[in-house]
Amino acid sequence: MRLTVLLLGLLGSLLYQGCWQEPTLLSAHAAPPKPKQVSSDSVQLLYRKVNGIPVRYVVADLNNPYVRVGVVTTRRLGSVESVWSLLARSKPTAAVTGTYFSATSKLPVGDIVIEGERVHFGGVGTALCVTYDNQVRFIRQRLHRQHDWRDYRLVLGAGPRLLQGGKVALYPLGEGFRDRRVYARGKRVAVGVTKHNKLLLVVVERPLTLRQLAWVMLALGATDAIALDGGGSTCLYYRGALKVPPKRKLTNLLVVYEDYTVYDERLTQLKPQNRLALR
Repeated sequence: MRLTVLLLGLLGSLLYQGCWQEPTLLSAHAAPPKPKQVSSDSVQLLYRKVNGIPVRYVVADLNNPYVRVGVVTTRRLGSVESVWSLLARSKPTAAVTGTYFSATSKLPVGDIVIEGERVHFGGVGTALCVTYDNQVRFIRQRLHRQHDWRDYRLVLGAGPRLLQGGKVALYPLGEGFRDRRVYARGKRVAVGVTKHNKLLLVVVERPLTLRQLAWVMLALGATDAIALDGGGSTCLYYRGALKVPPKRKLTNLLVVYEDYTVYDERLTQLKPQNRLALR
């Protein structure tokens, strides 16, 4: 009896002094693990030669939840802006030329969705689509038909498709491309994804055909890829430096951020003031 009283007294003392803790309660209220921290390795600019062709490309690690991919458009769709104006508003880590635009109307040819909101309907080509958990899909748009993009944070309709499932896949006419300049040799910009979920933003200043561009993307490790606007629109920006300046004003850029807090801060500056989501 005396031993029991002593033990009860000791237990009461421990509880009073805060030395006794319930492990299940602690685990239930523990802070959630933090995602991988911002790192300069998450968005890198690389250079290499592919069959003698000089290639500069940005690699964005979409496995890092801090990384964001977006599009910045002109303040008003149907107009053009200098590349410096687009970059000043968006403040990305890296950027390349986005989708094509009409020389007369200045409107992009493909759909554009920014943070789940469709701001422009184009209805042509194949779209780069990024989900809310940074998974990449390339979806062919039904020609001049509306598509349901509700599952995607980002959509940039461009094309034509270069690679599908690790194989060259070219059918520009079927995607609605009839402008001969798309088929001709020229400076090229492309976007692709590797099997390890790395996004590749590729710029080639040596004039190439679409098929040559497809082989470049394959050599860089892409499994799926599409072309973006090139020629005089060809542009590459990385960490404050315009590595390849465009020869003309633009309507949009594909932008990448290594820190999503910067993306969140600039989000309202990415979207146009007018919306042309319906036709």
